[in-house]
This record gives sequence, structure tokens and C-alpha cells, in this order.
Amino acid sequence: MRNRISHLLALIIVLGFSPTLFAQSHEAPKPQASAASESAKNSTAEKGSTAEKGSTAEKKEEPTANAESATETKPAADSKATKILPSDVRVLIDISGSMKQTDPKNLRKPALDLLVRLLPDKSRAGVWTFGNSVNMLMPLKAVDANWRKQAAAKSNEINSVAMYTNIGKGLDEVSFDKKAMSPDYKTHIVLLTDGVVDIGKDAIVNLAERQRIINEILPSLKTAGYTVHTVALSENSDIELLKKISVATDGVYTLAASADQLMSVFLKIFDQAVPAERVPLENNGFLVDASIKEFTALIFRKPGEDKTVIESPEGKQYSATNPVDGINWYRTDTYDLITADTPKAGQWKIKTEIAPQSRITVVSNLQLVVEPLKNNIHSKDVLNLTYSFQENGKTITDQRFLGLLEASAIVAKDKTNESTSISFPVEKLPADGFFHQSLDAFPATGDYETHLYIDGKTFKREFKHSLTVRDSAIILEKSSATDDHGRVTYSYKISLDDKSVDVKKAQVSATIKNSQNNNMERNLNSLESNHWEFSFSPVQEGDYQIDIRARGDLLDGDKLDETVHADTFSYKPVKHEDAKPSAHEEKPAHEEEKKPEEKSSNLLLYIGIGLGNLLLIAALYFAYRFFIGGKAKDELAEFEKTLNAKPGEIKSSPAEKPQAKTEIDLSDEDPAHIPMNNEESLDKLFPLDSMEDPANSEDKK
Repeated sequence: MRNRISHLLALIIVLGFSPTLFAQSHEAPKPQASAASESAKNSTAEKGSTAEKGSTAEKKEEPTANAESATETKPAADSKATKILPSDVRVLIDISGSMKQTDPKNLRKPALDLLVRLLPDKSRAGVWTFGNSVNMLMPLKAVDANWRKQAAAKSNEINSVAMYTNIGKGLDEVSFDKKAMSPDYKTHIVLLTDGVVDIGKDAIVNLAERQRIINEILPSLKTAGYTVHTVALSENSDIELLKKISVATDGVYTLAASADQLMSVFLKIFDQAVPAERVPLENNGFLVDASIKEFTALIFRKPGEDKTVIESPEGKQYSATNPVDGINWYRTDTYDLITADTPKAGQWKIKTEIAPQSRITVVSNLQLVVEPLKNNIHSKDVLNLTYSFQENGKTITDQRFLGLLEASAIVAKDKTNESTSISFPVEKLPADGFFHQSLDAFPATGDYETHLYIDGKTFKREFKHSLTVRDSAIILEKSSATDDHGRVTYSYKISLDDKSVDVKKAQVSATIKNSQNNNMERNLNSLESNHWEFSFSPVQEGDYQIDIRARGDLLDGDKLDETVHADTFSYKPVKHEDAKPSAHEEKPAHEEEKKPEEKSSNLLLYIGIGLGNLLLIAALYFAYRFFIGGKAKDELAEFEKTLNAKPGEIKSSPAEKPQAKTEIDLSDEDPAHIPMNNEESLDKLFPLDSMEDPANSEDKK
């Protein structure tokens, strides 16, 4: 017994010294922390020294602004270059008898002649004429010098002798491959007519054929992927039908008030169907850089100018074909078409007063690539531009080269003096080589021309695009809100123009796409029978695009099928430490861990001293109860009895209940990692309100 008492007293003495030992054990690591800090400083200093050396090296390798350094930039091996498909152009020309009055000079001939001469190699094309029947004037083939020569000769066979205007049959013939279109081309149909659907003397039959074009032919053209451009060569044409065909297939509709405008109209459509790389034509001159292998100059002369003269950078003048210098010249009464192979680099000059529509197109190893743009948008829409430079088919990502580029744009409204100049400052060069810009310069309906200019110091490029801004039946309101945790919710309200749309029968859907290719489409529930709303909170980092589609019936009996671009934005999830805590929210534990190490050590020291004192007090209290209390002897006797008892005689205390198994709630797991392979996953990635699955919704048509 005395041995046990002596053991207890020794324990009390040890506990009395425990706070001091505890404090010493926490003060010892301090020299190690200082050594680690010093090591970090030395490491930072070494990095800084290396960085300084690197910056010095970079200064020595500063790029020079010349064409050779530009074209020698190394494209990224793993970059995904935009593939621009060659064009497939199918021209369908009306030769009905009414053309004798509409086009008495038969200006369709020179207009077609110019179009086929401008078609580039690697494209393919064909020409058809139609009246009551359809005739293949030039078969659909790959374009080369021989094809252009034959097609130019065939343009002389255009006449105005056919009866009737069978537009539907003409569209059927040129879209012969609608069920098996080649994926290697972007296919365009150019329809020129001066009349209405006319296949016989019976008005009912003609009306039925018109409805067949709208209800059968047009949907099949749209589904197959044709882009149909229409030209009305008279105000007596079925303008409504021609517009409907072009808008539905995102083509260009143009009215040529007279045959004299036909050439400029064909050029406008040609620019849309066969977009070509240009160099700017400035002050009657243009810059040819070392990367250009060929240029084609289409020069329209002003009235009174009898010939065109061009001058090379070395001062040599040309006014006709010169095989020695690779100059090929074609002259008409109104324009000159000049092609130069391997032209001299430098500033070329045009010694003639030139008229509008003149342009310089080039074939170059250094190519400006603009991703395809829409031909039809709605008022107040934004036109999104994505462009890059390619060298030998690969996108250039060299930051030194990209840093040389300066971009700007001009947006001009047709038949007005209204124009807007826009510069594109770049805050950060794109790592992948793709520049993204937006044109917000279309406040009213009408036809617009947009020109994108790129200045690379020693080379220049231009890209032209025409588009039509139309009224929309869709009225959109949008907003966004961010909560205290950084979560962003985007909300949209959609209404339809009840003056033109049967709103109660309409169906509206929303399509959400992101750059991670996790996309979804949902039908929206109609609210109060006159509008639709939805909202969602993105959780996956990337670029988002929201489109709204409305389908139904128009009050005039036609069908509504319109899609508008609702929104484009980039989303990056906000980290928890970046989110603003609310007033009632406690600070996260990790913020306390960011306190200086010295304060943390002092805190542990104070806690250790406090615990040691508490243990000392508890030990003294136990000793008091054990030795001095009235029941000390009984407790000691009981203690000895317990030690001497047999195992079976000891009464076991009730077993404690095991702690409940920890349940981990996975509902808050980051949805950004949810695979997009089923509908449930889509719902987690895009939490949507007021949406239903289109597969389960009834067709309200």
C-alpha cells in the first residue's frame, strides 16, 4: 500500500512540472522554422536572379518587324487549326420570257462571266438555267483553269426564251444530292429570278406549288445544310418567298432594282459564298508581303477611264498580259481582272481612278482565318468574331508574332452614310492563337457591310462580310445575380410579338452550350400563357452560349421557326476563400491557420499551461479524497478486493453504445466533375428552372 501511495505522490510531482516541459517542447522548433524561412528567401532570390537573366535574354531575342520573321513563326504542333471548307457554288438562273423586259441587255451574261472567273481552285461549281424545265448549262465539277474557260464561254448561251418560272423544280435539280451531301464542301445555291412561282395557267396549281416549296423543299434544303442566296431582279418578283428561302437557310436576299445592279449584287453574294483573303486597297495602292504567292486585282474603272495601269514596287508599269513577269490580264468595258504570280514584295500602285467594288484578293502562306459568320441577325444582336492566323495550315501561337497584330473594324450601313469604326485592344494575347471580339454596331434593321482589318506592321489583311439585320418575333430580357458565396445565376424572360405570332400555340426552347462540349436543350414551360422564363447557375468552368428557339404559327398562316442568340459569357468558379462571407457567417477554419506561426505557438503554450494546472488541481483533489476523506479506507479495501477477485466475480459495466456511422452527403459534391452521359447528370450540371424535357413534352404545333 505504501508503494502505491509513493507512486501517486511521484505522479503529482511530475504533473506539476508538465507545463514547463510542454512549453519547452514547443519553443525548440523555432530555429528550424527560421532556417526554413531563410532557405525560402534564398530560393526566391535565385529565381529572381534567373528571371533577370531570362529577361535579358528575351531582350536580345526581341523580334524584328519584318515579313520574314512573321512567316517564320512556329505554329503550335498541338493547336487545333480552324478548317475552312472550300465552297460548292450552284448557280440557278431564270431564263423565262419575262426576262426580255427585266433584263433587256442580258446583263446576266457578264455577271455570270465575272463570277465564274473569280471562283478559286479547290472549289467546285455548276450552272443551271430554268423556265418550265431545267437545263444543266455547266456540270458540277472541281474548278480549275479549264473549267473557268468553259463556264465563261457557256455564259453566252443565257437567253430569255423559256415559258413559265418553275422555281421549285429548279431547286429540286440543283439539290440532287441532299440525302448524301459531301462533308468536304460548304454548299451554296444562288437563285436569280424576276418572277413568281408559275408552272401553268391554273392559279390554284401555282399556289399549291408555292406551298410545296415552303412546306417540303425549303425544310429539306435547311435540314441538308444548303445555304440559299436569292436575287430578285424585279420588284414584281415573289419577294416574300425569296426572303423566306434565304432567311431560313441563313443566305443573303438581295433586290436588284435594275439589271445594271446585277454585277454588284453577284459580287456581294460571291463574297458570302466564297470568302477570300484580301489585302486593304488604300490610296490607290496595296501592300504585298513576302508570304503572298499570288494576287488577283479586280479593278472597276470610273467612267471616262479607258484603261487600268498598275505599278510594281520597283517602278515597272503594266497594262496588259506579261508572261515574263507572271501577269495575266483580262479586260472588259467596265473592269480589269489582273492576276500576278509570285509578285514582287512591296507597295503596288494603281495609276487609274477606281470605282467601288474594286478589291485585291491574295493566296498566301500567311493566312487570316475568320470563322464563318451569320448572314442574318436580329436588331441589337452582337456579331461575335473569332479569327486567327495560319501558316501552312497550322494556327500560329507564337506570342511574339501575335503581339505585332493590331485589329480594327468598320461597320457601314448600305445606302446610307452611316458607319462605325471600332478598334480591338487586346489585354492578353491568346495562348491558342484565336482572338475573340464582338461587334455591337447594329442598332436598326437593314443591310450592313463589315470590314475586319489586321495590321501586322509589315503585312496587312482584310476580311469583308455582308449581313442583314431583321426584326425578331422574340423579345428577350436577361439578368444575372451573384450571391454571397460567389454563385452566379443567369435569368432569362422570353416573350413573343403577339401582333404577328399565335402566342398560345407557340413553343419555346433553350439551348445551353459550353466549351467543354457539355450541352443540353430543354423546352420551357409557358407562364401565364404569354411568356417563358428560365434560370440556371453554371458550375463548370468555360465559355457559355445560350440560344432561344421559338416555333409555332404566325397569324398570317405561315410557320414560325426562329432562333436568336441570347447570351455569351465566360464562367470561372469562385474559390471558397474568394467568396465574401455573410455577416452572420463564421470565418472558415483555414483562415485561422493563416495566422503567424509565433501566435499559434504562444496559444498552444497557454493551453498547455492551463491543462497542466487543471491536472495538478485534479490530482490534489483526488489525493485529498483518497487519503483524507472518510471513505478512504473503504475505497482502499474495495480496491484490494477487486485486485484479488477472480475474473468471473467482477461485474461488468454496461457496454457503451458504438458511435453512429458517419454519413457522407454527396449532394454537395462538385458537379463540375459529373460525366455528361445521362439526363440526371445534365440536371446536376445545369440546374434549370421552368424547364421540361423536350422528349416528354407534347408537340404544340
